[in-house]
Amino acid sequence: MLKFLTSAALVFGAIAAHAADNTTQTLTDALHKVAPQAKLQSISESKIPGFYNVVTDGHVILMSGDGKYLIEGHAYDIDAHADLMHEGMTGARKEGLAKIPQEKKLIFAPPNPKYTVTVFTDVDCPYCREFHKQIAEYNKLGIAVEYVLYPLSIHPGADKKAQTVWCEKDRNTAYTNAMNGQTLPQKTCSNPIAEVGSIAASMGIDGTPAILTSDGVQLGGYVAPAQLAQQLENQQKKKPAAAQ
Repeated sequence: MLKFLTSAALVFGAIAAHAADNTTQTLTDALHKVAPQAKLQSISESKIPGFYNVVTDGHVILMSGDGKYLIEGHAYDIDAHADLMHEGMTGARKEGLAKIPQEKKLIFAPPNPKYTVTVFTDVDCPYCREFHKQIAEYNKLGIAVEYVLYPLSIHPGADKKAQTVWCEKDRNTAYTNAMNGQTLPQKTCSNPIAEVGSIAASMGIDGTPAILTSDGVQLGGYVAPAQLAQQLENQQKKKPAAAQ
């Protein structure tokens, strides 16, 4: 009996994998009819029956499983007050975060953090500066903040400032000084800024600050300390008990 069940499970798994492969191919072929150069990053089932979240070139679209319909823009779950397009990017953002190791971040953390967030930041971003002014409060609330330097093209020279921060011996102090408006002597060195910038773009990060949980959930742009702690607690409650 056990042997039969094991064989049945293997057959079912093979069928499911084949069906998934067929869906991927169908959606890829359909997407390339309207955007031949598009690079498909991931596919996942949408909350809308019959539709899939298709992440391509750093943003998400909805496509019907038969490849006949494509929706670009925003789709809302009215009862849940949730933007389904944001949710569709969660998997891609989680994968992107996994590609950025600790040594390519600036980490401000309390001794025993309760929560950890990754924050994509730009030295010339006003709300990034407002966020960092309260870094002690975030840490006091048990939130570890892992910054990724992500200078935006709308801020000319921000890339050089980010590079200077990275090239300082004490990067955290340099970052704090820069966020307080100090002009640091320009420095150059080998740095990960272009690399992590490419990853951020693939994750659909197009503004700063961008606050993400380790699960790839974006909690917003600037969020005040108490509000962020509450959001993180809410996210923790949503996780299955085994995952906590």
